[in-house]
Amino acid sequence: MIRVNLLATQPAGVAPKRIWFPQEQRSALAGLGMLVLTATAVGGWWWKLDSDRAAVDLSIANAEAEIERLKGVAKLVDYAAARKAELSEKLNLIQQLRATEREPVTLLETVNKSMPDGLWLLDLKQTGKTVQIEGQALSLTYVTAFSEQLQDSGFFQRPVDVSTKTEMVQDTTVIRFVLKAAALDKNAPITNEKGVLADPPATPATGAPPAAPAVSKGASGG
Repeated sequence: MIRVNLLATQPAGVAPKRIWFPQEQRSALAGLGMLVLTATAVGGWWWKLDSDRAAVDLSIANAEAEIERLKGVAKLVDYAAARKAELSEKLNLIQQLRATEREPVTLLETVNKSMPDGLWLLDLKQTGKTVQIEGQALSLTYVTAFSEQLQDSGFFQRPVDVSTKTEMVQDTTVIRFVLKAAALDKNAPITNEKGVLADPPATPATGAPPAAPAVSKGASGG
């Protein structure tokens, strides 16, 4: 007798299909897949935040460097403004003397060429042949250099008398000086401070050193 199984779902001789994951594990695998995707998304989001933070830190560092650079530029601007004010003061003084004093051009050129950078003038007046210059300097060295330059200019008689004292200007100690000199009369003989005839100053070719200026300090000390 031959029996036929009409309920068979696959042909005879064909191996049954292998089931990799049982039905009860598929839900767990789906949940695991969702967890992996979520972790990947969170990791990507975290990486983006870290990249953004690094970019912000770099921008802050660049901004701080730019601020430091601008501070240096601001100092240069302040220095240039101070120099401009100093030069304007000199020019104003020149304009005043040109309008009121005798032989102003030669006198002012001599004074202007003799001024070191660390010294500025407050007043300059001439009475006859006597010239009185008042000013301030950062140190006594600048005052000495100024008086030596005037003395060696050939425009003033020797010696050039200078009195100094210290004073405070905006919390900074400066040297206040008053310089008095007699303009040299080209047609008159050269005399010393006692009125005695003196030899003309030696030229640099002779090797003789120039006479030192007479510098006296005020009561407050310079």
